[in-house]
Amino acid sequence: MVCRMERVFTHAEASALLPKLTELLTALRDAHGASLGDEAGLDHHPVASNGSAAAAMRASGPFTEAQRLTADIDRLGVILRDPDTGLVDFAALREDEPIYLCWRLGEDRIGYWHPRDTGFRGRLPL
Repeated sequence: MVCRMERVFTHAEASALLPKLTELLTALRDAHGASLGDEAGLDHHPVASNGSAAAAMRASGPFTEAQRLTADIDRLGVILRDPDTGLVDFAALREDEPIYLCWRLGEDRIGYWHPRDTGFRGRLPL
């Protein structure tokens, strides 16, 4: 088992990642929706493929893409909270106390933070 150290961001470092995160989170939202059948307006149903490799690949493609995008976000050191809304946290320090900088896809900047023991509902303006 590999234990990776948590990346701690400054506001400037986190802000610099927003263009890349916008790209990754938009693609992730699309792949996540496609893996659930949302893009076709379908409810989520298991795929009956009768063992067809082609059908299995079509069904697993968006899921595999979502996994890859999630891993890309994780490698940046960003904590993905909700792939549907693009909600992420960045580990940071505020007055030497560990906090999370909080951002959601569509927001123009990182303007919120919250203590480590609260979530989105505990967001406070920077």
